[in-house]
Amino acid sequence: MSEQSIASARASVMVYDDVQKKWIPSGSSSGLSKVHIFQHQINNSFRVVGRKLQDHEVVINCAIIKGLKYNQATNTFHQWRDNKQVYGLNFSNKEDADNFARAMFHALDVLSNAIARPVAPPPPPQPAPPPQPPTTVYQQASVTTGYQQANGQYDEEATYSTGSIGSARGIYHQVSPGGPQRIDLSPNTHSHSRTLTREDAAQIQERRMSQQNQMISSPNASSPQGPPVPATPPGQGHHRTSS
Repeated sequence: MSEQSIASARASVMVYDDVQKKWIPSGSSSGLSKVHIFQHQINNSFRVVGRKLQDHEVVINCAIIKGLKYNQATNTFHQWRDNKQVYGLNFSNKEDADNFARAMFHALDVLSNAIARPVAPPPPPQPAPPPQPPTTVYQQASVTTGYQQANGQYDEEATYSTGSIGSARGIYHQVSPGGPQRIDLSPNTHSHSRTLTREDAAQIQERRMSQQNQMISSPNASSPQGPPVPATPPGQGHHRTSS
């Protein structure tokens, strides 16, 4: 059920007759009734409902509204009014009267706070933050690319350097044993060696060719010998004979 009883008590339900100017029993006859204060769980509204214990006749069914004036006239007689009439409850004992009064004031307090301070709507959901650009991944990619480019350049230079050294060594082997002294191009010759460039290889090749040309044009080089020149015989003159 959507309604729940928050208080109940035994009391005689009365209404005030403006014509006769006196309290009269509510319903067709007098007698004790079971009176409840119900709270609606969804609407958060309240009402007072009473039924006769004898025949279950409904003797009161009124809403509790904001601003209702609940008057405890005596310890066992309480009264209030709505826009139709004035109601009175004559409780069978003071304990029932006090419990019913506390529940009534609680209902009035809830209604007053619900109107004065309406329930705030839930805050709107916070928008999700925009996705951050993958700066870290991009930086790593940039560093990796630079490293690969550096390695590529280094490999190219190393390959060219190796080829140049091989060419220089090939030139050395073509020189005759009597040629100039070999120039060592190994990396361990000097601690401050550098990478061999194309210009260095060209200079080395030009130097080797110049040395070969010098060896060929040297006067000490072997040359073919012509036939031997015969010795000139002593000249024959006129001999003077002795007389």
